[in-house]
Amino acid sequence: MEPSGLRHRGAGHLASSPVVEVDDRQTQTPSPTHSNGNGTDEPDSSAEMDDARNDRSARNGGTLKPERKYTARRSHSRHVKSAAKKGKFTERSALLDFEALERTDNPMRGFFILFWISMAWYAITTAWETYIVEGIPFRIDLAFQMSERGWELLYSDALMILSCFTAIPLVKLVQYRIVPLQVAWIVNAAWLGVWFTTVVSWAIYNNWKWTQSGAFIIHCIAMLMKQASYLMSNVENIWKMNELPQLENDIALLSAEISASPEASEANAKQLELLLKEQAQFRSDLKGKVTGLDFPKNLTVLNFIDYMAIPTLVYEAEYPRTKAFRPFYFLEKVVGTFGIFFLLVTIVQHNIVPILEKSAEIDFVTCIMRLIVPFMICFMLLFYIIFDCISNAFAELTYFADREFYEDWWNSISFDEYARRWNKPVHEFLLRHVYLETISTYKLSRQNATLLTFLVSSVFHELVMAVTGKRLRPWLFLLQMFQIPLIYAARFPAVRKRKAFANSLFWFGMFLGPPLLGAMYAREQYLYP
Repeated sequence: MEPSGLRHRGAGHLASSPVVEVDDRQTQTPSPTHSNGNGTDEPDSSAEMDDARNDRSARNGGTLKPERKYTARRSHSRHVKSAAKKGKFTERSALLDFEALERTDNPMRGFFILFWISMAWYAITTAWETYIVEGIPFRIDLAFQMSERGWELLYSDALMILSCFTAIPLVKLVQYRIVPLQVAWIVNAAWLGVWFTTVVSWAIYNNWKWTQSGAFIIHCIAMLMKQASYLMSNVENIWKMNELPQLENDIALLSAEISASPEASEANAKQLELLLKEQAQFRSDLKGKVTGLDFPKNLTVLNFIDYMAIPTLVYEAEYPRTKAFRPFYFLEKVVGTFGIFFLLVTIVQHNIVPILEKSAEIDFVTCIMRLIVPFMICFMLLFYIIFDCISNAFAELTYFADREFYEDWWNSISFDEYARRWNKPVHEFLLRHVYLETISTYKLSRQNATLLTFLVSSVFHELVMAVTGKRLRPWLFLLQMFQIPLIYAARFPAVRKRKAFANSLFWFGMFLGPPLLGAMYAREQYLYP
C-alpha cells in the first residue's frame, strides 16, 4: 500500500496516460518520447524513472518506499524537557494575603494579626518616647532624604521604562527577516548591554542618596530581566514557527519509512515519538494559554504595555486573569504599602542609624549584636511590602490571577530551597533564561548551570550594593557564594532527616547575614564617608 501523504507523482501520471487504439481488439499505452534535437526520438527519462520505481515497488511486494530518507538534524529532546521544568502560570493566591487566610480558614491567621498589632504598638511607643525627648513624635530626617531630588528620580525612571519599548522593533526585525535568526541573539545582547550600561552610568552620574540609588538600580535590573525575557521568548517562538513545517516534514518522512519497512528499528519508533512530542510542544508554545492567541499576533504595543505592568519577569503571550477588579482590596494594599513604609523608616531612623553613627565608638561584634533584631524586622517588612503589598496591588490593577509571588520560604531547610521559594519572579527568570538555557544551548551540566545561576544572581546583588553605597566591596557576593557549600552540607542525611534542626540552621544564617552585611557596608559608610 502507498504511504499516506507521500503519493507518488509518477504512478499517478502513468495511470492517467491516454490510450491509443491499434486495432479493434487491443490497445496499448504509448512510450513517452521526446526529441533529442537531431530529428530522432528518445525515450523520456522521467518515464524510465517511473518504470524503475514501479519495478522496485513490485519487488518490495507492492509497497512503495519513499525516495527521501529521514535524517536527524538536531536534538529533539531539549525543548520538551525544558518545557516540563518551567513554572506554569495559574490562578493562585499569596500565602500571607489576609483575604486568602480568611477564605481558607487558616488556623495561623491570629498570629498574623498579632504581628501587625505588635508593630503598630512599636510605632506608637517609639513616637511617644521621641516626643518626650525631642518634642516631635517622629524623626523625619530620613523621610526628607528619600524625597530629595524626587522629581529628577521620577523623570529618570519614566525614561528608563519608555526605553524598554525598543524591544518591540527588535523582535519585529527578526520576524520580518531583516535581522537573521542566526545573529538575532547578538543584536539583542548588544542592545541589553548598551541599555544596562547607560542606565547604571546614569545612576552613578546623578549621585543620588543611597535610598534613591538603591530603588532605581533595583528597578533597572527588573526592567533588564523583563526585556531579556521578552526578546528571548519571542525570538525562540519565531524559530519554532519557522521550524514547525520542517518538523512536520521530518515526521512525514520517518512515518513513511516505518510504514514502508515493517522491520523498522525500535530507534525509529522512539525518534518518531520524540518528534511528535516536540511538534505538540511547539504548537502549544505558539498559542496563548488563556484564549489561544496565535503567535505572532501577540507582538503588539498593547501586549507589551500589559506585560510591563504585570508583576512578573518572564514573558508569555497570555496570563490567567481574574474576573473583576476589587477596589477595596486594592486600597488595602495601597494603605498597607504606605503603612509598612512608615514602619521601615521608623525602625531605620530610631534603631539602626544611631548604632551605625556610633560605629567608631563600639566594637564590631557589639555592633552586630545590636543590629540583628532591627535588621531582621526590616528584612521581613521589605519582603512583605514588595511581594505582598506592591505585587498584589499591580496584580489587582492588571487582573493578573497568579499571585504566588513567594512560597513558604520560612520553612526552608537549605538555602537552595530558600532561593526557589522567597522570590518566585526572579527564580522563574533565572530558571528559564539562565539555568535551563545554559543546559540546553551550551550543554552545561546541571552542577555547572547551578553555579552559573548563583554567580549571575550574586553579581546583580553586589551591583545593587556598589551603586547604593558608592563603593565596590565584595562582601555580599562572597556571602552569597558561600551559600553553595552550605547547600551541599544541608543535603547530608543527618541534616535532612532532622528538619527542625535544618530549619534552625537556616534561620541562624538569616539572622546573622543581614546585620553582618549592614555592619560591613553601612559601618564603613559612616566611618569613612
